[in-house]
Amino acid sequence: MTALSPAPTSQAALDATWDAIARPGGWFDGAERLAIAREVRAARSCRLCRERKDALSPNQIPGAHDRADMTLSDAAVDTIHRITTDPGRLSSAWHQDAIDAGLLEEEFVEIAGVASLVAVTDTYARGLGAELRPLPAHVAGEPHRRPEPGTVVERGWVPMVDPDAAEGATKMMFEGIQARAGFIYNVLRALTAVPEAVQQFFGLVLAHYATTGEVHDGGLDRLQVETLASTTSAYNDCFY
Repeated sequence: MTALSPAPTSQAALDATWDAIARPGGWFDGAERLAIAREVRAARSCRLCRERKDALSPNQIPGAHDRADMTLSDAAVDTIHRITTDPGRLSSAWHQDAIDAGLLEEEFVEIAGVASLVAVTDTYARGLGAELRPLPAHVAGEPHRRPEPGTVVERGWVPMVDPDAAEGATKMMFEGIQARAGFIYNVLRALTAVPEAVQQFFGLVLAHYATTGEVHDGGLDRLQVETLASTTSAYNDCFY
């Protein structure tokens, strides 16, 4: 992974995303990553998630999620459903419960990455009034399961790579972002414990959203775009 590549076309980015979801990642294999994707979609009609969303606190409502797949752990399924349906009320205590239940920090990060890919892709389809993309068949292979050098826990809950301690491709990515934007976004750092998740997420997002510079092909200026983005994020209870 180098400095984030130039944004591909929307269709090419969507195709690349669907290909990546089906392949082994950092900590999950292709079949497990597709199971995560199925749970993201199942969460939208999960009875428990609806009841918790309506409650004053999600911790008031016990029960089991309506699962799409039985291969993932309970901690993984709850993480997927909560990120998908109630992101505005995530907490450090909830995150720690998932880790105490056996979910690795890097697994937590990769789940968030895959969930984000599915959310962006499905939201794009819904916005166009199109059918959701069917999930592909998984590609055989094993995840590398290598911890990323230079990770620290500082202002967030999950380990993130310290730009001053980054190595290899992650260091190159940070240098490229610093040169282009003048700073390194925290939303970029949030996924750096699993570098593949960073590249896959921004490979999709940059094809649909101009993050810096002048806005083109639409007539909106930067202030208007950021206003729309922040308003939409607030409406959707965006945790970030």
